[in-house]
Amino acid sequence: MTLEIYIWPAQWGLPSSEPISLALILYLQLKMSSQFVLVESVNLDKSPSGQLPFLRNGKDTVAPLSSILSYLGDEVSTSTSIMPWLAHAESNLGDLVLQNKLHMFYSLHANWTELTHPSIVYRFPIPQRYYVPRAIRDSYKLRLDAAGLWSMSMPETEQEKERTFSERSKGETEVKPKPRDRFLQVFEREKMKVLDKARTTLDLYSRLLGERDYFLNGHHPSLLDCVVAAHVLLLSRPPFRDPLLKDLVNTSYSSLVAHADRLYARAQLSDNMIKPARIEVPDAFLGLGDSGEGSDVWLTRCRFAFAGLTLGGLLAYSYGALPSN
Repeated sequence: MTLEIYIWPAQWGLPSSEPISLALILYLQLKMSSQFVLVESVNLDKSPSGQLPFLRNGKDTVAPLSSILSYLGDEVSTSTSIMPWLAHAESNLGDLVLQNKLHMFYSLHANWTELTHPSIVYRFPIPQRYYVPRAIRDSYKLRLDAAGLWSMSMPETEQEKERTFSERSKGETEVKPKPRDRFLQVFEREKMKVLDKARTTLDLYSRLLGERDYFLNGHHPSLLDCVVAAHVLLLSRPPFRDPLLKDLVNTSYSSLVAHADRLYARAQLSDNMIKPARIEVPDAFLGLGDSGEGSDVWLTRCRFAFAGLTLGGLLAYSYGALPSN
């Protein structure tokens, strides 16, 4: 039986837009090519760990990554030589790239409106596409706020509010900083914090790689290579409207970018690996359980309601546009 690997959907020429999903794809393609298929999903409720990726083999459903490797009998899951680096990569590089990926994709206003939102909105059926993307973005706000990475997301138009009439009428002579200037100062401080944090982690892996083709072994890629490469690919390839970390990675860490490109080419990934599947909506965003029949009825009602509102709006507009006698 062919294994099914459920992953976050493909995007920007990569088979998945999430680093751990992408790392698992790269690793399995190197170790057991053509023995698995990829299934795109955004439904975390189907995973036993509440996370993607997860593996499905008949009646068996396995997650997270470490459990998947153990299930497949991969010796890397118990190797004492690589485990410390994997733990470091997941806690440091993972924190850096995941938090800053979320920051790049969801927090920065320009990237959200011109890159992330357009790329995910049409993965959902009507009416979910009108509220699920926003709900996903809001779900990341607390995490990014705690990391100090949300304040940079505020669009300038929200900061450039006009003074009230009473304030303008006072005619004060004291020159106060404009809201826009204060915002730019905060933006620069936050930007430097993000860049400093990125350099600290990327410097370590750049030194660890050195002049070799791959980490640790040097001749053959390991799971660590796949984990690092997946994160670097997701920082260096997407067409960010605000390329803060993309520029840093591509200009200052060319060895890591070359390593990621080399491993990706070696994996020989193809589009036909991904099994066509309807993108499932997380129950948490629907407010529904797993009852298929009830969900179908609810979706049908919502679609009819949406169609009715649209038709009603058009009729009202047409009626209002008629010339009065």
